[in-house]
Amino acid sequence: MEVSASDAIAGSALCLSVYTIWRQHGLDKLNRRLSALLIEKEEEETRSAKRADISANFVKVGKNDYRLRVYNRGKGIAKNVTLRVMSGESLLSSGDLQTKFPFPSLQPHQSVDVLASVSLGSERRVTLHITWDDPAGGGEAEITDDAV
Repeated sequence: MEVSASDAIAGSALCLSVYTIWRQHGLDKLNRRLSALLIEKEEEETRSAKRADISANFVKVGKNDYRLRVYNRGKGIAKNVTLRVMSGESLLSSGDLQTKFPFPSLQPHQSVDVLASVSLGSERRVTLHITWDDPAGGGEAEITDDAV
């Protein structure tokens, strides 16, 4: 059997076609994987845009005047923010806590201050348990902070 030039060209074209199909299949698989990752990233960004992130720390507002600042550093609105003092109750004004919490709605980058009474013999550390509701399902945090 004799192989002519046209047979060689047809054979090389067939090999090139098989290689192209194999390569395209690999690229399609990679494209599907990248698309799935992109969709996952977009969904996470959407969830984080709805999520509130509540935290608290002491701030000094005068020479000897301290406040516990509870703030929302997330992108979502926090509703029904509750604050429970686990330890260090003597540092915070119980009347101020009762009138301000549960806080109905804490907008992104909004804060609420609670009066703190720091004196020479008082405790220096407070541990708080904060819970809230948000469009992403809510959350909770346990925070320990020093007054000085």
